[in-house]
Parts: sequence; structure tokens; C-alpha cells
Amino acid sequence: MSALMLTSKQVGRICHGSSCGFSSLRGLLAKCKHGPASSPQNDNIADSALVGHETSISASNLSLSKDNDCNEFPDTSKVLILIKTGASEAYSKLPVHLLTTLKCLSHNFLLFSDMAENIAGYTVHDSLETVLSTVKGTNGDFDIYHRQNDCPIAHEQCNEDHDVGFEGWNLDKYKNVHIAEQAYKMRPDYDWYFFIDADTYVSFPTLMEWLPTVDPNKLHYIGHEKYSGSFPFAHGGSGYLMSKATMRHMFFSKTGVGNKYDEATQDGCCGDIMWSEIVLNETGLTPENMWPVINEFKPRTFNYYEDQWCQPLITLHHVNGEEINDLYAFERGQNFAKRITIKDMYYRFVATHLVESRSDWDNGGEDVYYLDREARTYEESELDKAKTDELSDMELVAHKNSSSCKDVCYSQEDCFQWRYRDGICGLAYNKMRLGNAVKKDDDEAKRSFSGWHLDRINKWISEQAVPGVIVSLVRVSWTERLNMDHSSSNPAPCLSPRIATQPVCGRDFWQHFMSPWNAHPMQHFVLDLFPGSRAAVAPAIP
Repeated sequence: MSALMLTSKQVGRICHGSSCGFSSLRGLLAKCKHGPASSPQNDNIADSALVGHETSISASNLSLSKDNDCNEFPDTSKVLILIKTGASEAYSKLPVHLLTTLKCLSHNFLLFSDMAENIAGYTVHDSLETVLSTVKGTNGDFDIYHRQNDCPIAHEQCNEDHDVGFEGWNLDKYKNVHIAEQAYKMRPDYDWYFFIDADTYVSFPTLMEWLPTVDPNKLHYIGHEKYSGSFPFAHGGSGYLMSKATMRHMFFSKTGVGNKYDEATQDGCCGDIMWSEIVLNETGLTPENMWPVINEFKPRTFNYYEDQWCQPLITLHHVNGEEINDLYAFERGQNFAKRITIKDMYYRFVATHLVESRSDWDNGGEDVYYLDREARTYEESELDKAKTDELSDMELVAHKNSSSCKDVCYSQEDCFQWRYRDGICGLAYNKMRLGNAVKKDDDEAKRSFSGWHLDRINKWISEQAVPGVIVSLVRVSWTERLNMDHSSSNPAPCLSPRIATQPVCGRDFWQHFMSPWNAHPMQHFVLDLFPGSRAAVAPAIP
């Protein structure tokens, strides 16, 4: 009998049990040696002389090859991971990847930057090497590229007194198509090509549980769909997947594909938007949306609310080295045995940090604002959120201080959190967010205070759907499922309100979905979980 799982946007919100314990990454990095099996291709290990010898990192002899951490790591051999970074940040962002998930990927990853380098014995490829020389030579976007490549000392020193963030952003937009073209030339035989940034974390257990349900021999371009005006693109920081059929369509037996777009890119905004334009031109594809499974946020910046609470997670974005370390250790503590969900992130990284009130903190409470329009000049976005009509006595004074802001939140039954800052009281309803620390303002009236209604939040959590076990595209008989619903080791799944009018769990779940075939208890069915927003049930051949 197979287990059943419904993925993310296809069917909706399904939970599994609470997450397992957390073990620290420190102490898990065992001393071991590089071996031929850990680096079968030379485009990751730059110095073949290192193979078979221990390498020294700081004071510890640590291996960047597979160790015992990876024994239970899922099979990713059909997926090529392409990590994009910049020379100005490579040494601060790549090492933590090499010490965590990348060591479990063996040889199926490539590192790309805007400068060819060797970091910890691994090759970092120059993604811009093949850009037209006329573009590189005459375009100010490439000033940082030339400065770094011509620098005879550490390029960080050559970048002093320059706005590296701005320059790096302008240069980044040229990389995506050239990374794809170079990667396909070097590694043309993978089923999937997964493009991520150096501040992206990938949950490979979640990815590899879902990805086998999608056919790589068909044209696919999958990611977190966003819009530039009316133009859809897959958000680069969240990561996007290209099937081998799509990569073959774009690059097989072709040269100079990226060069066709080098000049046009000068007037473009961003690499992910340019890539979507190129994919559309070359294949006719627009992104298949897998948000929130492919996600642009991380534990402290998620808004935790009903529609997302039980969604699986493949990627998290804007994660720093410490956060990557903690996420890896969390999954390692579960022996990479199951997917992670958004609610797992709450329980592990957020729940214990929510308190009644926190000073010099911004939790992002901004569904509605209370402010005094006559007190000062406000941003238009602040005025747009300001409530002005039918204010209660408590609402009329909510902007005066943090205590009044807290009181107005507690007076509204669906308010989960509040934030007071510089004369603005902001409330958030039916969702919670940890947020981030802010600098203490010398002016007490401008300081930022945040708080959470803990009793209300905990009550909401207790009312969420019963945890369930879910997997992708599976055949299972009606009778087997009814029996499984009563198994303590296999909690029953639930449908979210996206599909049903209210959460539908256990036996009711199957009756809701499969009642048309109720008269045939041994008939088999397939839940068609194709990437996108639709869900379908159809008879399958037993």
C-alpha cells in the first residue's frame, strides 16, 4: 500500500507530525579524506592533487567530501544544482554551503560567480566569461568585473570605497542565461537543473519527495511566479527548476544563445526577469508557480497564517550563514527523513521567541495603521493603511504610545500582533511574524516596540487541521485508505479551505474527494499533482 501526499498549491494544506529534534552542526563535521567517489568530475574539485589528502581549514582538519552526515541524504543524482554568487561575497557565502548540504551532493553542483576562483579546493566558474567583448568593454555595468579581475591583491581591498552592492546588482542581470548555457555544455545529461542564489537554502528531502512526480522529458520552467508589471517571471532568489527537455530545447547543438541577449540586457532590470524573457522567446514557456513551496522568505520573515501553515518547503531565501547552518542541522537532526513545512519553521525557529512585548523590534504588524494625520508628514503607503472612519475611543489614542497600541490589539479578537513606531500603531490579523531587531533610536518617541497576543496565537494553532501524511501522485485503494485513517502511525490527511469550504479530515477527506467512485471500493485512483494551482482526481488503471 502506498502512502498519499498532496503537494502545496495543487491540493492545499496538509500537515504531518511535529518536527523532530534539533542537533547542532558543530561536532557533526567529522574528519575524513577526499576520495575519488566524492569528486568524480574535475569541474568541482579544482586541485586534483588534493584528492586522497586531508585539507586544513582554520585549526581543524575538516573534509568537504561526504561524511556520516550524508548517509540518509536523499538521492539527488538526477538534479544539477547551480549556485550563483558574486566575487565580492563568495568567501562569505559559499563556505557554509560547502560544509553543509553541498558535501552531500557529491559532484552534482556547479558554482558560478563574476570571477573565476578556487575556494576551498572547489572551482568557481566565471559566468560572464562568454559575454560579448563589445558589451564588457564599453558598458559601465562591468566596471566591478574588470576591477576585480585586474586586482593583484584580495579583491575585497580593490572594492573599497566603491558601492559594491549597487555595482554587483547591475552586473548580476547578465549571469543567468550564461550560467545556464555553460552548465548545459558541461553537464548535458541531468533530468533537472536547479538554479539558486548563494543566500538560498534547499530542503532536499522535500524536493526529492515531490520532483519524481514531474516528467523531465516535458518542457518545464518551475518556480515562485512573480510579476514585473504584467510580465510573469520566476523569482531568482527563491530558485527555479528547468527540465532537461527545456534546457535541451534552448541549448542543444547551439552556440551563442546568451550572446543574442547581451546588448538587450543592458537596458533590463534584473537577471530573473531577463531569464524569463529569454525562456519565453526560446521556448514559449512562462513559469509554473510553486509558491509557497518555492519561497522567498525564511523563518523569521514568514507570515504564519492558515493558508500556508502546513505547506511543504523546498527553498528559503535571504538566509545568512548562521541560518543555513541551523536549517541544515534541523534537517540533519531528522536524518533527512521527511519534508519540512512552514509550521515546522514556526515551531523550531519562532515559537519560543514570541513574547508579550519586545523593545527595538519590528515584527511587521501592518495590516492596519492608527496615526494622527496632523502630527507629521507620512509616507503615502502609511496613509493608505490608516483607519480613519468609525474609530472607537481606544482606536483614537492607539498612536500615542506602545501601551495604547497593545491595548487596541487586545481589544480586537482577531489581532495577533502589534507594532508601535514613531507615532504609528500597526496591527496584524490572524497571522504572526517574528521580524527583526532594529537600532535603538535616541528619541524615545521614535523607538520601535512589538508584541504578540500569545494566548490568542496558541489557541489558533491548536485549532489547525489534524496533522497528516502526504505524498505525491500515488495509487491507493479506497478500502486501504479507510483502514489507514485509523492507523496511529499514519494520521489522516486534511484538505484546506482552498479546495473544500472548511478543513476536511480523515474519513471525510476521502468521501469528499472520492465519493463518485464510492460504489467500487477496490477501484484505484490517481491524484494528479501537476505543478500549478489545480487539483484533479481521475480513475487510473489498477
